[in-house]
Amino acid sequence: MYNYVINKCVSISVPILFIGIISLLVAPPVSWSMMLVGVTLLGYTHYVLGTYYQHKAWRNRSGYRKYVFWFIVIGIISGVLVIGARAYEAIWLVALLTIPYFVWHGYENEHTLYTRSTGKKLNARLLIGISLVAVGLTIDAFRHSSALFASSLIYSSDLLPSTEQLFSTLSTSFFVTGVGCLILGVVFLFLSIKNELSVPKVGWLMLTLGMCGWFWYANPLPYVWLFVLLLGYHFLTWGIHYGVIFWPNQKAFFTYIAAHILVVFGVVLVSMVVSGFVEQLPLGLLNTEFFLFMTLTHIGTSFLNEPWLKQYLSL
Repeated sequence: MYNYVINKCVSISVPILFIGIISLLVAPPVSWSMMLVGVTLLGYTHYVLGTYYQHKAWRNRSGYRKYVFWFIVIGIISGVLVIGARAYEAIWLVALLTIPYFVWHGYENEHTLYTRSTGKKLNARLLIGISLVAVGLTIDAFRHSSALFASSLIYSSDLLPSTEQLFSTLSTSFFVTGVGCLILGVVFLFLSIKNELSVPKVGWLMLTLGMCGWFWYANPLPYVWLFVLLLGYHFLTWGIHYGVIFWPNQKAFFTYIAAHILVVFGVVLVSMVVSGFVEQLPLGLLNTEFFLFMTLTHIGTSFLNEPWLKQYLSL
């Protein structure tokens, strides 16, 4: 339990400090660019190393070829979706639909991490409430001008068409956030009656209330801030989790750290080469569309570890 609580505190506080320091030192939109580059590089370490360990686990299973086959299929579907959306100028729609998709992925991951760390199961209704609040606040953040930030990391009008029309009212955000808060209120009422409140559960409640307060105080909160906070938190959660596992073995731990550095170096190097030859990808692997493809592939393939999908695919 102690390791889980420390993990949550660090993985939540580090992105907030990163956002705060960059915002104080650099004015937008340059600060937004720096934040996006930082979280994107961290994302690639999460995607690449996650795939490596996933593949390593599959090698010891009888259905190894099936796993690889479905990994490739999901990757192809993700690529076709992004390319098709770009061709029909609907990349904004894919980006929007990725939000609940990512929340679902995070929801599954929180269950897994909590169970691994404590040997217990996290209350499902608690995560549903938090997830709805996250989606509602994200919809609200689309009203901020930083939501019009595209692959070139400059203002772009083609990422979200008619933002004012789509999100001029707060009805959707209020509804989704309200339902999430209602669920959280009911859950914590019953937990308090049963005397089942714990430090992690109270911590999640305080964090959710803090997020809501932060949003309404700075309304609309910069979309880039929320993007960096949610993704940075998710990436760090798993990075810290495996770092703690490798810590007792110094050789394995330093290899783990070196792997992160190697991925970052590789992404930067490939991005420089690609941007020099392909005009449509001015930032190489840091291009938003390519990062979106990697995100969809990672989320889709990560579900191959979930019992419900393995049963459906007979894995």
